[in-house]
Amino acid sequence: MSKVFTKDFAIKCSPKQRVWSEIAHQIQELGLPGVPIRLILTALRDQKLVFECSFLETDRKPVWPSLLDIRLRQISSPKPFVAVNIIPTGVRAEIGGFAGDATPSVNLLAKACDYLVVNPNSVTASDLYYASDNVLYLEGNLICHLLLGHTTLIPETHTNIGVIIEKTEEKFLNNILNALNALRTVGGININPVVVTAGQVRTECTFSPYGHASGNFEGIDELMRALDIVSQTDTNAVALSTTLFVEDEVRQQYYNKELMPNPWGGAEAIMTHMTTNFYPFTAAHSPLLLDEAHTMFGTLGDPRDGAELISSAFICSTLKGLAHSPRLAKFDTPLPSGCQGISVENVSAVVMPESTVGNIPFFAALEQNIPVILVRDNRTQYEITPSILEIDHSRRKIYYVNSYMEASGLLLALRHGIAPEATTRPIHPIKPLFL
Repeated sequence: MSKVFTKDFAIKCSPKQRVWSEIAHQIQELGLPGVPIRLILTALRDQKLVFECSFLETDRKPVWPSLLDIRLRQISSPKPFVAVNIIPTGVRAEIGGFAGDATPSVNLLAKACDYLVVNPNSVTASDLYYASDNVLYLEGNLICHLLLGHTTLIPETHTNIGVIIEKTEEKFLNNILNALNALRTVGGININPVVVTAGQVRTECTFSPYGHASGNFEGIDELMRALDIVSQTDTNAVALSTTLFVEDEVRQQYYNKELMPNPWGGAEAIMTHMTTNFYPFTAAHSPLLLDEAHTMFGTLGDPRDGAELISSAFICSTLKGLAHSPRLAKFDTPLPSGCQGISVENVSAVVMPESTVGNIPFFAALEQNIPVILVRDNRTQYEITPSILEIDHSRRKIYYVNSYMEASGLLLALRHGIAPEATTRPIHPIKPLFL
């Protein structure tokens, strides 16, 4: 029986050791059970890094190397120019913490790139999807594997996407099937197979003691049996539609603009991380409606949540995003002639909010010598910054900007070989080395 569980642990790690290879080595020494599928740095206490980690306890073997392994890139290839934009899920980011409300910022960044890799929550907006064509829709676990050097991305438009729907009442199942039929007949998206689970996949949305969204899970084997069926087809992208239980009081507080993270986001992230660790395709999750009252019809909420308040299926944008997710290959897989692959060697920058650097992409980017652009104005309820971690800026390519407009200008400078330092004042004088 497969089981997802979450555990806190701490490792002692001096500032000089705060690179992913050293952190991962110390985590491995703890001998923790199960396969790590999601790690979050939650606090720094007495020079100890405190992590919250979700594991999958299973007999199955992952399709990718462990998140605790890193393959250092050998070269830096600026063509195509690729950047990664990450807005972590479930931390109430002012931009991107709601229903696809980071899409305008994402599209602005994408104008400065050949390809921009983004995690789904920043552009997924229930039934609406407006991300640019050069935005590659990639779940957070696969972004980790990209930056750790494990995967190659092959940009393409998917012609076929699988869907897994949790067993539910007929009227709610029909609601999803109507949405899928609309995507087929209006959007021209080929959706096959569509698998309904034999039993429930129960997920309870929770908040961790550190304030970010998380979840408790039952029925993971039901989900994995459905995933097994999808994996036997030629589909390499899958949408999950399962119920997420949120207490009504929490739901009302969230939609009434109270300062709290999206309560669904953390559980969705854990489910998709599990999926993409054990199956060789991209994935995204949409909540399955269980109660008609939960459509929140007629509720006037935060403008950033408008897309959720006009939807009942919540799945159309997920399918549209997956249609723009890349095909996956292991980093050492030979590609056919004329096929363009994107690996860590091609990543020229990683963009994220300044207060959310306690994640694998941040530590991996620093160790891979990839510039990191931190956006100060995208505030979150997660407070881990480079200063708190005592990161030595003199040895790291870390840039601070106030907005995504500034970040797009910085990406243009990096793309065209303009030293960012030359665009600011004062310019520090050259200090020659005398032999």
